[in-house]
Amino acid sequence: MDLPPEVAADLRVAAVAAGCTVALSLTLRYGLGVTANPLLRLSPIAMYFGYLFLGKGSTGSAFENSRLWMIATAVVTVATGLYIA
Repeated sequence: MDLPPEVAADLRVAAVAAGCTVALSLTLRYGLGVTANPLLRLSPIAMYFGYLFLGKGSTGSAFENSRLWMIATAVVTVATGLYIA
């Protein structure tokens, strides 16, 4: 199945955001035994919405780079985990 490049980029960013959300929730709950606010646990999803609303429409901008958003999502996930722990 051939997908257009912009659709493939959207799917990659969504997969990273979903994976980071699940990893953060499982790590906090079962790894550290911490019950965290649901809004903090969903912070990687907020980065995905940032990509949808800020990154996709900005042609020629650095915000359009999907790798930037994937790295930023991972950094936000780690930072949230450190903040909660």
